[in-house]
This record gives sequence, structure tokens and C-alpha cells, in this order.
Amino acid sequence: MKSYCLCEKIETLTAMRLGGVEGELVHSSEEVIETIEALLADRSIGLIMISEHIYNQHKDYIMDKKLFRMDTLIIQIPEPEGLKDKAYIMNYIKHSIGIKL
Repeated sequence: MKSYCLCEKIETLTAMRLGGVEGELVHSSEEVIETIEALLADRSIGLIMISEHIYNQHKDYIMDKKLFRMDTLIIQIPEPEGLKDKAYIMNYIKHSIGIKL
């Protein structure tokens, strides 16, 4: 299985490529949706990493794909300046398993 990264910043893409992960820069909503659809159609892609900004802009669409696709994992990654939502991990844990830390 291959991994693929969608991001808006060249720094993120460069870091992913240095780690051996393919990816591309996307800027418009149409580009994001077309690219995600193409990646989901490719059975060799097992992990799609999406930058936080893109994820937040298309949250409903991405969550729909995450919930109904069992063969491809879609995750959110931070941009070079870090996560904007500092409580993201704690909120994710709380909503996933119902435990407040």
C-alpha cells in the first residue's frame, strides 16, 4: 500500500517527499475533490494524508469519505507551523472513546 499527501504548502510536500511519500499541492476546492476521488479510485493507495487547512475547509466531504471507505485511511496532518487547534488530539480521544483526560 502506498501513501499520498495533499497539502497547500511546499514545505509540507517537501518534507513528505523526503520521507518517501508522494503528494501534490492543491489549492482550489475542485482540485481537492477531484484529487481525493482519483486517490480513492486507486486501490494501491492505502493512506491519504491531508493538511489541516484543507481538512477544515472540506470537513463534511472528507468525513463522509472516511466513514464509508474501509479500504483507505484518511488522516489530518499539521502544516509546518503546527496544529492550529491545540486541543485536537484531546478532543479526538474524547469523542472516539468517551474518556476525558
